[in-house]
Amino acid sequence: MELDKVLARAFASLVISIDLSDDDAIDPDVATDILEPASALLDDLSDQDRRTFAGLLVELSELEEDPERRQAMADLPDVLGLLDEEEE
Repeated sequence: MELDKVLARAFASLVISIDLSDDDAIDPDVATDILEPASALLDDLSDQDRRTFAGLLVELSELEEDPERRQAMADLPDVLGLLDEEEE
């Protein structure tokens, strides 16, 4: 697997694991504190890079065997604000 796909999948896996964790396992405020800086970095991407990354996440979602994680990964582009309003 190519480096960009490995990194995107690793990032998505971490985000999804945090997002799907029980509130007793990871406090929601702590989860937000962890995820906000990463999400803010994505804001600096060009429109083309946002579309590319969003497409990569959707493509990689097909590799997820667990249906809940697969759907969560497919939803990540929207959750992370990678899509313009007109693309949603």
